[in-house]
Amino acid sequence: MKEKKEFNFAQRWVERLAKENERPSRWKNKALTWGIGGLLLLGVIGSTPWLWEYKLSKDLTLVEQNISLDREIANQVNQLKTLKAKVEGQQQLLNLLQNSTHDPGSILEKLKGTLPIGSVINSFSLQETTVTLSVSIPTPVDVARLWVSFRDSRMFQEVDIKTVSLQDKVQTINFNLKLK
Repeated sequence: MKEKKEFNFAQRWVERLAKENERPSRWKNKALTWGIGGLLLLGVIGSTPWLWEYKLSKDLTLVEQNISLDREIANQVNQLKTLKAKVEGQQQLLNLLQNSTHDPGSILEKLKGTLPIGSVINSFSLQETTVTLSVSIPTPVDVARLWVSFRDSRMFQEVDIKTVSLQDKVQTINFNLKLK
């Protein structure tokens, strides 16, 4: 059988134009999609160093915050240790005072341990929480050593030396000290 061919050239021409318009639009869409995707990929790859730098700066800020918190905790721990040492010293002194209310010998022994070499205790008396002490000291440098050792012993509330002779000879200093 023979097929009938249509000689309507206008209609065939319109159909061919529609097919031609359809094909390039698909190609154009694909090209546009790939182009936009490529540009986005290039943008992401191009911004990677800045994104990495941003991430590192955030991480660094977080680590610095953690370090500062650790420093605060370390400071508090050091303060706690210092306070514990002070409390232990005060507790020892309190125990010493309670034990030595009848026997001042233990306080005298502790005082002898704080004296500089060559110093001599001339007189000593203990009345409740007051120690009256007379000490002969060979040099002015030893006076300073005695003052520092009394202060650092944490036995007394305040150590005050009124006058000191700067002559290099033996001098006698009287103390009235209150126990802590």
